[in-house]
Amino acid sequence: MNKEFIDQDRWDQSYEQLQLSIAPPDDPIRKWVEKFTPPAGGSGSCLELGCFPGRYLAVFAELGFEVHGLDRTPRITPDLRDWMHQQGYAVGEFICGNVFQHAFSRQYDVVCSFGLIEHFSNWAELLEIHARLVTPGGTLIVSAPNFRGFYQRKLHEWFDPVNLAEHNLDAMHPKRWADTIRPLGFAVEMCGYIGPYDFWVGAQPRAAWQVLAIKVLRRLKLLGRCLPDNVGFYAPYCGLVARRRSGRPLT
Repeated sequence: MNKEFIDQDRWDQSYEQLQLSIAPPDDPIRKWVEKFTPPAGGSGSCLELGCFPGRYLAVFAELGFEVHGLDRTPRITPDLRDWMHQQGYAVGEFICGNVFQHAFSRQYDVVCSFGLIEHFSNWAELLEIHARLVTPGGTLIVSAPNFRGFYQRKLHEWFDPVNLAEHNLDAMHPKRWADTIRPLGFAVEMCGYIGPYDFWVGAQPRAAWQVLAIKVLRRLKLLGRCLPDNVGFYAPYCGLVARRRSGRPLT
């Protein structure tokens, strides 16, 4: 049985006043996407599941993809769709719907999600839905926060427990993602951890000592940038990139 770790009403409330924008050039997920995604030259299609607010979907648009999205928040249409049009992007279909219930009529050259599967107990089923929407020869790109990393997990346990409880740590396991999609005819190109040391927290009541500790951690973040990138112990994200073999039927 599926369990959602955050009610949709919570998502909708948090999105009410959110300004739409593309992820900045130094964003680690944007740099990761650009590294593994050749420009489409105006002929490719990209679908993001759980796409609002579209920070990374806009990156695919700038790479030349026609962009499509599905999300349950009502701001996906017209707000996100119209914002994409205003940027001059090639805009396809934007659907307000449930990924487990919507019947897609086509496949896409790129299917992606960023920070989606870790909010569900049945993450493997959701990942398989991603995979079945990828056209032969196309690409699957998935990322999530890395709260499983020992350092990240301890910091969130001490200073961010409400936010931590809204995430399924069992889903933050890229090796399991790879094991899930390989039998579906995918060749894994990247499976691991993303980014330099970083730490953020969600909104919740905190004791004075927690507030002080978070301020100290933020000041130490620049020192943490001296550490190697993409280390599972403390990297902020995990991710997977896989190509669907041409002509291989999904089983």
